[in-house]
Amino acid sequence: MWRSNYKACLLILLLSMSACKSSNQAEKEADCRIETLQIRTSLSGERDPNLQSAQTFEDLNQPYIDLGYTDRTIWIKLQSKPFAAEKKCYMVLEWPTLTNVDFFLETDAGNWNLYGQAGAVLERSKWKVAWLDYPSIPLLRNKEILVRINTRSLVRIPFFILSEEEVRNKTNDRTMYTSFYAGFMLAICLFSLFFFFTLKDQIYLWYGGYIFFVTMNFSLMYSSAPRILLSETPYWLNHGFFFSQALTLFFGVAFFREFVDLRSYYPRFDKIAIAILIFAALSSIASVLSDWNQLFSGVFSLIYMIWIPAFLIVTIRMLIQGQKHLLTFVITWGTFYSAAFVYILWITRVLQPNPIYFYLPVWALPLEVIFFAASIYERYKSIDSRRKILEIEMKTAVDRLSEFSLKPEKSQPSDGKTSKYIRSKIHNTNVNAILGEIERLFTQEMIFKEENLSLATLATRLELNPHQLSEICNTQLNTTFPRLLSYYRIQHSIHLLKEKSEWNILEIAYESGFGSKAAFNAEFKRITGQTPKQFRIFELT
Repeated sequence: MWRSNYKACLLILLLSMSACKSSNQAEKEADCRIETLQIRTSLSGERDPNLQSAQTFEDLNQPYIDLGYTDRTIWIKLQSKPFAAEKKCYMVLEWPTLTNVDFFLETDAGNWNLYGQAGAVLERSKWKVAWLDYPSIPLLRNKEILVRINTRSLVRIPFFILSEEEVRNKTNDRTMYTSFYAGFMLAICLFSLFFFFTLKDQIYLWYGGYIFFVTMNFSLMYSSAPRILLSETPYWLNHGFFFSQALTLFFGVAFFREFVDLRSYYPRFDKIAIAILIFAALSSIASVLSDWNQLFSGVFSLIYMIWIPAFLIVTIRMLIQGQKHLLTFVITWGTFYSAAFVYILWITRVLQPNPIYFYLPVWALPLEVIFFAASIYERYKSIDSRRKILEIEMKTAVDRLSEFSLKPEKSQPSDGKTSKYIRSKIHNTNVNAILGEIERLFTQEMIFKEENLSLATLATRLELNPHQLSEICNTQLNTTFPRLLSYYRIQHSIHLLKEKSEWNILEIAYESGFGSKAAFNAEFKRITGQTPKQFRIFELT
């Protein structure tokens, strides 16, 4: 009896082990995995799969193809491990600008025939797997596939071996995340445009353009939506990436110039920024009209590697010099552009391939956007503070001039304010009379209208030398001659903006003593916190 029970238990145990083994085998067969994966390159003109298949290949032991910028033809041999008959497996090349991919199957006669195509230069309808937004190769059970890649873009291509279910889930997740991302960025763009039209401040236009084109660039690189919407227009899809990259550079540099006031603090460096703006504008046009993808990628990478750290160093230096409103800007833009700089190092193959480097700028950009409002607030607070200090300084100077204009006959000896001048030049001068004459020249003769008026020319009219006049302005008026001159010119221009509504900005600039519209706009904004156009609009409303 016990022997029969023993035999029954043993039989059940063996059947269970067999079932587990079958289950494990079925699970293994259900997975999409690669058994053979090899790579080689040939000259760009060597495109015959029958010749190349017989050549020596090397094992590819990493989940990416890393060859940098190359004109050579890339060949890959791959064969999957057995998988269930009802299952579909794919090799997905996650690189949107991959130009052209052809894959071949070997016939019974030993020839390699075209099996399918994909790539950025082909309409989506011509892809072997048209529903996937990246170039993909459908794997076949127990069959070797030969892949030929020719591309003008960077060859640092991550790839994945996935089932159809995994691919669809990954695509759906990417579409959802990128849609939220794009919606958030679009909202920031709309806010920027709203503030631009409301406040008439150009800085919001530059920032809105920058956010729009960097989002467009990221969408073309990472998002599924553009490749779905523009699936039958590969030319614009492919060239749009470099077009948006050029305009991202343009609006980013323009915003930086305006935000830190590069013209005032670093005029020489500002000329370099202007040169970059010109290059970016021309590149945006050329990127649409030409196929120089490799050239654009290399040049843009070089420019970003230079200007990102250079501009950040300039900003930090200004922060150290007392521009406290730049602190938030340094933290936020510093974080984003540090991520972008790491990405550039990854592109140029300084860093080893890693998906983190590829996605780093995308993760860092929202942080920069979130703190943008704080940066703008700090900037306006700083501008308003400087403007109020300057206004008090000028009012004090003008009031002091008015006092002396009423009593020009009295003389006033120099006081302790001249102690900083070791050898004062005004001990034997009638300071009160000079101050009264300055007031008369500015208020009655309006000599500030003279475009070429300088410290030297005014000193000559007052029968002084420039050092004496400079000392009088500093010690008696607590200001400098250029500030005093600008103040009178701006006050006159404000009067004209209110009274001469038919005059344009350039006419008012010339009538107020400025030699150009640009100089007038910059000085007007420095003193009033607004541009002449903004002032006129708000005055009329």
